[in-house]
Amino acid sequence: MGIVVIMSIEEKRSLEIMLRRIGGQVNGISKMINDDKGCEAVMTQVMAAVSSLKSVGRTVLADATCNVPKEESTKLLKRFL
Repeated sequence: MGIVVIMSIEEKRSLEIMLRRIGGQVNGISKMINDDKGCEAVMTQVMAAVSSLKSVGRTVLADATCNVPKEESTKLLKRFL
């Protein structure tokens, strides 16, 4: 099945806010492309969205590694970092 991520309500809310913001970034990128914005402007927003997604991933990974034996934690970190 895999490792279950167990987060507090506050952690889940924080991630949900981050994910909504990322969704807004992605929608903005789509609009920029449809409006024929320049490559540099679009890529700046793409990189910002990627950075935000990495932050979400790090948060999930940090939570998961706190709740598993060291061997499993090491496997997770090697796989995703």
